[in-house]
Amino acid sequence: MLSLIFSLLIAVATGLITGYFINYGFGVFIGLFAGMGMFIFFTRFYSKKLQDVFTDANTYIQKQQFDKAISILRSGYKYNNHAFLVKAQIDSQIGIILYTQKKFGEAYKHLQNSNPRIMMGYLMLIIGHIKNNKTKNIDRDIDLLLKFNKKDPFAYSAVAYLYEEELSDREKAHAVLNKAAKIMADNQKIQEHLISFQNNKPFKMEKYGEMWYQLMLDRKGITRLQNKMIKDQQKSMKVKSRIR
Repeated sequence: MLSLIFSLLIAVATGLITGYFINYGFGVFIGLFAGMGMFIFFTRFYSKKLQDVFTDANTYIQKQQFDKAISILRSGYKYNNHAFLVKAQIDSQIGIILYTQKKFGEAYKHLQNSNPRIMMGYLMLIIGHIKNNKTKNIDRDIDLLLKFNKKDPFAYSAVAYLYEEELSDREKAHAVLNKAAKIMADNQKIQEHLISFQNNKPFKMEKYGEMWYQLMLDRKGITRLQNKMIKDQQKSMKVKSRIR
């Protein structure tokens, strides 16, 4: 990464110059200080640049101009050599957009570079592995997801659902829910999910709202949501006609 290399060069140069004119012991200290300062500066500078890219892309996502949003995100690749995990972040976001457009094949290619800190992207990657029968390392991927999202109830509920419904492993689903219940003892959705599971009753994942629907795993739930939206729209139109 260029930022790190340049920061190291600054550290070495500053240390040598200071050591030559003053003292090499002091030079090492000043060199480290200068190098760390430059690295922090570059990190913040390029993080801001990348955040601007995401903000611009989000503007077009809100307008449902997805191709334009993806084009803007790809423009951020130029910062890949200047900061850590740039490509992983961009590929995760592009993968999420493509997934929600039901372009699962293209999405899966981008999600290969997903960062587990971006929960939705990594969840979609795990789902892609399952759908493509690449489940050899699925437990490792799931552990990594939960490691970086250990206080997110949706991550645990989604993983429990995948274990139970997609991988037919109720034992691991139960273990995930038990772990979540210990970590988030006061979380109502987790407690409800665990109780439903223990009573062999389906848990309504749609309680998580849009996050759940984005994964497109529950076709019946999506249909229910669409029907509800149509009914709400019809009610709104009736109200407007009465006002007129």
